[in-house]
Parts: sequence; structure tokens; C-alpha cells
Amino acid sequence: MSDSRRRRKAKQARRDVRRTSRRRREEARDEVAEELPLIVEVQEALAAEHPLHLLGLVAMIVEASLPDAPLLEASEEDEDRDSPGLDDLVESFIGVPVVETTALLGVLAELADDPELGARCAAEVDRRDDELPSWITDLAQTTVYRAVRMTHVLGDGDDLMLGVRLPAGYELTCVVFIDHNAGSAVGDAFLVPDSLAAVLEVAEQNRTDSDLELVEMTPADAAAWLSEGLAAAEALWPPAESDTWPACRPLVEWLLYSMPTGGRGIPGRSLGFEEQQGLLARFFGSLVGMRFDTAEHRRLLESCIARGTGDPLRFSEVRLTDLLTAPLFDEEGAPPPRREDLPDLLRAYVPFAHAEAGLRDELSVEALAAIDACEPEYLARAGG
Repeated sequence: MSDSRRRRKAKQARRDVRRTSRRRREEARDEVAEELPLIVEVQEALAAEHPLHLLGLVAMIVEASLPDAPLLEASEEDEDRDSPGLDDLVESFIGVPVVETTALLGVLAELADDPELGARCAAEVDRRDDELPSWITDLAQTTVYRAVRMTHVLGDGDDLMLGVRLPAGYELTCVVFIDHNAGSAVGDAFLVPDSLAAVLEVAEQNRTDSDLELVEMTPADAAAWLSEGLAAAEALWPPAESDTWPACRPLVEWLLYSMPTGGRGIPGRSLGFEEQQGLLARFFGSLVGMRFDTAEHRRLLESCIARGTGDPLRFSEVRLTDLLTAPLFDEEGAPPPRREDLPDLLRAYVPFAHAEAGLRDELSVEALAAIDACEPEYLARAGG
């Protein structure tokens, strides 16, 4: 037999082995899919037009595996069971050598917060000969190339919008809400399978509030804001929840790891001591404020200013509603003196503060309406 014929036969034999191996894996996958709905979900995600489907699925798996995390869509029978840890899940994926688990391991190699576990996932992917989409095999090349902040003049919160470029030409946008009324913690987040330019175009078309502004940020500054917001969210109780948060938290944290460091964090919103004392002196010396010029009213107002965003000049409907529905305690844990005067004190102070900040009158009208709406319940609790 000639050498060329031997090579052809050897090549054909390798093809046959691969086909047999692939056929067996497909048969095994079909058997597993009948027992594991997750396999079907991965199949659908791989068939989707955008990687976000699989990225979001893996993020939910990671989040649900954290200690004390609720089971996703747990049935009554599952309520007393512990959610499996990520180590256990990776072990189970390694034990089912089909392309769907290979895809899961490929994404987990990047999203897993444990470097050793991520390396283990990557090693298992390399060991298998499954063909994965290039966006999975090159996922480490993902970059955050642009950051824009949508902010409101009243300062309740900011929406950080991150433009993300994935391998193979895909783009997505990550939107993170920083809630300044909750210590500048991340209060919500979601991802859009479209470019930041497309998202901004839609935002501009739908923007009807003249008090909203789009501000360009450096990726380093956005990373500093995001890092502080995530740290504050860890300390927030009860934790913020939405349809997408904290399910997408592993994705948000993964993007943060790829962003540059050294940026400027969230600026403080409070005034310096002397500036604030000067502001209060002007208020209590004004026609609208002089009837409240007592030590008790001053302490009451200072307590209100310290809550929420901490900004002494900007009071939104949200901030005032939170303020007037919060527990009635001062720093010593006792009901503050003259607490029954708080709605009237705020009616005098808020328009004064807004005028000092140069805000339009309509914002003060909305703020006063919020005070009016909360007053009956507040006075009932205050004993007024």
C-alpha cells in the first residue's frame, strides 16, 4: 500500500472516529436534555442572534449559586433545599460532556469570581473538542469602550450607560442605576443587546424632561462610580431588587474587572460646614424662615438635610416622600422635638433652597405637592 493511500485511510479513520464521537455526544445530549431543562435553555441561547441570551443565563446561574441566594423559580418542594454552590455546578457540567455544558463552562471561565474555578472551567473547555462560537472562546477580549451618565438636576440618581464591545463584532449596553437616596448604591441594572449609540439615540428621541442631561464620562471614572455603587449595594438592607437586579450582577461585576482604574468616584453632595451654616442663616433670617428660627427647628432641618442625597439645595418628590414616611427618630433614637412642624418647615425651606440652586419653579411646585400628599399620614404618626 502506498504512503498516500495509507494517509488517506488514516485521515478517513480519524473522520470516522470524530463522527462516531460526535454522534454519541449528540445522543447523550438528547438524553440529558430530557432530564435537564437547562440544556434546552442553553441550546436556545446558542441559537439566539445575540450572545446576551447566554451571558444572562450564566449570570443568573452564578447569582443563584451564591450563599443565601434564592432559588430561581423554586417550587414548593425546593423551598427547603439549599441552592447548589458554583463548585458543585461546575462539577456537574464537567460530568456531562456535551456542547451545551462546554458553552456554559466557556462563559463561566470568565464570569466566575473565583480565579481557580475559572481556570478549571477553561481547562475543561480546552480538553474537549467541541466547536464553540468565537465570541465564547475570545470572551476575555471584551472591552468597555465608552461611558455616558444620564443625570437629573434634583440628583436622586444617575444612570450609568456602558458601551460594551464583545468579540466577533457584537455590542451591548449595560445600564446601571446609582441611587443617591440610598447611599449611592446600585439600585438596578439591566443589559440591552444593542450598541450604546443606538440606546442613546432612543433616549434622546424619548427625552421629554428638560432637567435630564447626558454627560460623557471616562471609562475610568465610570468604573470608580460603579465600584462604589456595588460596594454600597452590599451594605444596603433590605437589598434592592428588580426583574433584572441582582440577577445580572455577575455580568456587571465582570465588566467592571475589564475597566481601567484610577478614576474619580462619586462626588459628595453635601456642603461644607461653613457653607451649610451660611445657607441656614440666610433661610432662618428670611421672611419665610424667621418664624422657624429656633434651635429645635434648626436641628430638625439639619436632620432632614442629612437624609437621602445629603444635598441641602435639591429636594425631589422621591426624597421628600422617603423623608416624610421614614421612622421619626433623631440621632439619639428619640422622636425629634417640634416634629409636628416638619411639613410646614419643609414648605418654607424647599422653595427657598431651590431658588438658591437656581432651579425652575415647577420643580418646587412638584415638591410642595409631595409634601401635601404625605402630610396627613405623617401627622398621624407624629401625633399632630
